[in-house]
Amino acid sequence: MTLDQIARKYGINTNSLNSKDDALKIGVKSIQELVKGMEQRKADKDFIVAVKKLGEFLYEVSQSTIG
Repeated sequence: MTLDQIARKYGINTNSLNSKDDALKIGVKSIQELVKGMEQRKADKDFIVAVKKLGEFLYEVSQSTIG
């Protein structure tokens, strides 16, 4: 599946998804928004921590270098 096909499938602007790195950044932004919503709704703290950890992992991967 191409990045354009993936963007269309998930309702993402095709101009915003030009690389796999863009996908990581979109994922991180989405997770940050989810965490804010969960905190406002007083969701289970353990669940919030797990989702935050996933977001932090994706962020670090997107900021990393090879080597």
